[in-house]
This record gives sequence, structure tokens and C-alpha cells, in this order.
Amino acid sequence: MGKIIAIVNQKGGVGKTTTAINLGAALAHSGKKVLLIDLDEQANATIGLGFSRELLEYTSFELLASDIKAEELVYKSTDRNMDIIPGSEKLVNLETALFNVENKELILQGKLKPLAGKYDFILIDCAPSLGVDVENALFAADSVIIPVECEYFAYEALPLMISKIHQVQTVRNKRGQKLTIEGVLLTKLDNRNIFGYKIIDKVKNLMPTKTFNTIISRSSHLQEAPMNGGSVLKTAFHSRASREFRALAQEILNNNK
Repeated sequence: MGKIIAIVNQKGGVGKTTTAINLGAALAHSGKKVLLIDLDEQANATIGLGFSRELLEYTSFELLASDIKAEELVYKSTDRNMDIIPGSEKLVNLETALFNVENKELILQGKLKPLAGKYDFILIDCAPSLGVDVENALFAADSVIIPVECEYFAYEALPLMISKIHQVQTVRNKRGQKLTIEGVLLTKLDNRNIFGYKIIDKVKNLMPTKTFNTIISRSSHLQEAPMNGGSVLKTAFHSRASREFRALAQEILNNNK
């Protein structure tokens, strides 16, 4: 049975999509079969893997708002061992589309059951919100990764995200289901700026047992990779960014033995 990991943070610009693409590619490079689900209306993960969002007929909107089966929405990416259910700007209408749907937060959980045995990891790239799309991700996931940029406002937003996760954990525990925090991932570290290291210390004090050892640095290679329609492992395999995401993947694999 594959593991479902939601990549969440209600704050934008902290590296969720970059993490989803490159962690997925790193896990795939390790020989794991990976599915990436893009639940952001900006569809940046979709674009970052070389797809044109305007040309896709079926997307994650249909995954949540129609009767189409999840396996019919899967596209193969150019990264070996990694597939994607792409995002769409139609997701901006998701709240309206599901307004009268009962137990709408459980749709994704049900839709992913047939896929769970086909993949080692299913990564869900979430929008910067706490809406119905993120609720679906949290109720479907086995664990969550919270990317936190090494800057003050991102650190200040972390307790709100943790509070939301705890709310969902309370509900799921009553149903005999578990949701754990896989880890807080520190991102966009500028090695030349001592303030970033102060944020690292603050996050580790807040989440001492749930902060990844791997830290993702700022990198021009990470910025350039989406322009080339692939992960940094594909476009700059020997770069520091590639090494960091491969280290993160190994850390997750070690934690899930």
C-alpha cells in the first residue's frame, strides 16, 4: 500500500510546488513509483513538469467535482517513474461546485483508494489556503510535509497550519484513521544571511522531533528547472539543489522503513 503525503502550508511562496516536483522526482530516482496530484488552481506543478494547463481536458478539478475515476486522470510525466494528475484554473470554482455536497472533505480519500496500491508514494501539492481542497488533501493523506521558508512571516504562519492539522487529526482519530506530520521542511535558505539560521533555530525549537535534517537552499537551478519542463534532477542532476532533494527523499525513505 502506497503512502499519501500532502504538502501543505496556507502561506504562499514557501516552496510547496518546488518540493512536490523535486521530492517526487527524487523518490522516483530511488526506484519508487510516484504520483503527483496538483490541487492548486495556478497549476504550477503541472507547468513545471512540462504540461500546458490550457490544453488539458481533465484535471484534478474533475477528480473532486465529477464521477470520473482517478485512474482516468493520470498523465505520464517525462520523469521516469512519476505520473501526475494535473491542476487547473477551474479549481477556483471548487468551493461553489461542492457547496451542497455531503461529506465533501472525504471525496479525495475515496477517489484515491484504487490508486493506493499502484504507487509507492502519492504526493499532493496543495494551494496556499485552508479551503475544501486542502481539507480533502488532509483527510486523504497519511502524513503531511509543511514547507517553511527561512523568513519570519513564514515562521509566524506555521502555528496556524499546525492547528489546522490538529483539527483534522482529532476528527480522523475518532474514525480510527491516522494523520501524522512527516516533517517541517525548511526552504529557501540564503547561506549568506545569518537571519535564516535564526529561523531554523526557532522552527527546531517549535518542532524539535518533526523538523527534517535536510534544508533546501535558495538555488538558481530550482528557478530554472520549471522553464525546462522538468525537475532539477532532470535539468541539473549534479547541482546542490538536486543533492538536497535526493537527501530529503532518502530521509523520508529511512523514516518509512
